[in-house]
Amino acid sequence: MKENLPVCHHCSKIDSIRKHGLARSGVQRYYCTSCKRTFQVRYIYLGNETNILRQVKALLDEGKSRVEISQVLGVSQGIIDRHIYLITLEEEEKIGA
Repeated sequence: MKENLPVCHHCSKIDSIRKHGLARSGVQRYYCTSCKRTFQVRYIYLGNETNILRQVKALLDEGKSRVEISQVLGVSQGIIDRHIYLITLEEEEKIGA
């Protein structure tokens, strides 16, 4: 009997997922044979979550500072800086396109 495996976070395929050992934290890791990437369903460190970029955007729109955003989300300021950089790149691509 096949257990319920998650959807790949990168390519959204369901049928090409297999277990790939445990992370140091003890959480199950998965490997996608389609895109050849690994992922976890649940991350211990919130900076790795997929929706963190959306949360950073929303908090920036509310006028929060980098420090306030890092405290609210529970991640380091370096992670917030990286996401702010990604947001600016995204916006520049929209303007240039």
